[in-house]
Amino acid sequence: MSNPTTASVAFESSFSRLMALVQQRVGLEWQFHQHNDLRPLQSDLLELIQEFGALLRVVYRYDLNQALIQEAVWYASALESRGPGKEAFSLLLESWIIAIQGLIKPPECNILANPVQELRANLSTLFDEAEKMRSVPAAANIQMLVEKVIVGDLWGAQKLLSAQLTSKMPPHKLITHNILPAMTEIGRRWERNDLAIYEEHLATETIIRLLAGLSAGVPKIEHNKLSALVSCVPNDKHQLLPMALSEYLELRGWSVRSLGSSLPVEQIALAASTLKPNAIFLSLNMLSRLSDALDVLEKLHKINPHCPIIIGGHGTIAGRLLLEKAHASVTQDFDEAHHLALIGSTAHA
Repeated sequence: MSNPTTASVAFESSFSRLMALVQQRVGLEWQFHQHNDLRPLQSDLLELIQEFGALLRVVYRYDLNQALIQEAVWYASALESRGPGKEAFSLLLESWIIAIQGLIKPPECNILANPVQELRANLSTLFDEAEKMRSVPAAANIQMLVEKVIVGDLWGAQKLLSAQLTSKMPPHKLITHNILPAMTEIGRRWERNDLAIYEEHLATETIIRLLAGLSAGVPKIEHNKLSALVSCVPNDKHQLLPMALSEYLELRGWSVRSLGSSLPVEQIALAASTLKPNAIFLSLNMLSRLSDALDVLEKLHKINPHCPIIIGGHGTIAGRLLLEKAHASVTQDFDEAHHLALIGSTAHA
C-alpha cells in the first residue's frame, strides 16, 4: 500500500471544510446566477459533489490520477443525458478547484488542483467518450429480456429464460449470458435517460425476483459441498451484482451466505470468523470505496490467511494492483471467480 503524500494528507485533513465550501459555492451559484437550465440536474449534482469528493480522497491517497479520468467519463455520462451536463460538471469541477486553492497552501494546493483542472480543460473529450459508451446497444435477445423487466413482466422474463434452458444451456449460464447483459443494458438506457425512474425501479425489482427464483426453480448440476460468503465492501450500496453472483454460485453447487450491502468492516469480519466459509466473494462497484475494500481485506486476511478472497466490480479495475497486494484475486467474470475460489479452497482443504 502506498504511503500518503503531503498533498493527500493536506486534502484529508481539510476534507470536511472543502466539502462544505464546494456545497456552499454551488448553492450560491444557483441562488444568485439563476442557473435555471441546471435545475433538472440539481439533485443529481448535489449527490455527485459528495461522491466526487470521496473519489478524490482515493485518487490522492493512492496516486490514481489516471483513474480519475476514467471515472470522470461516468460522471459525464450520468449528467449529459439529463440536461446540460457539461455546464453541470464544469460547475462541480470549478467548485472543487476553488475550494482546494482557497483552503490549502502551495505547493500542495497546486498538486491537488492540477488533475481536476485537467478534467476541466478536457470536458469535450470526456463527454465524447461518454457518448460512445452509451451508444452501443445490447444484442436482440437481451433487448427482449429488458423489455419484459422494465414493465415488471416477471412471467414473460421467466418464459424467455426457460426457452434458453430447453436448448441445454446450463442454468448458471442464464445469469452470465442473459441477466448480467440485461443489467448492463438497463444501466446504459438509464445513462441515456431512456428509462423513466419507475421503469428503472421496476427493472431492478423484477430482476431481483427473477434471480430469487432461479436456484429454487432449476436443478443444480454441480455439488461441490463448499460454502461461500458474499458481500459488498463497506459503504457500497450496489447490491444487485452480489445477488446475481450468489444465485450463480448456488447453481454451481455452493452453499452461499449473502450479507448484502453497507455492512461495516467489523460485521463482515465477524461473519467470516463465525461462518468460516471456504471462499469469500466481495463486490466493489465504486472506486471511491477502495479504502473500505482494502480495510476489510486486511481484517479478513488476519482472520484466515488461507481463505481465498475474490473481488470484482467496476471499482476493482483501477485498484487492481492494490487489491492484489492485499491478498485478493481480482476478476470481472463470474466463471473465473468460481474457478479461482475452487482452486483456492481445495489447495488449503
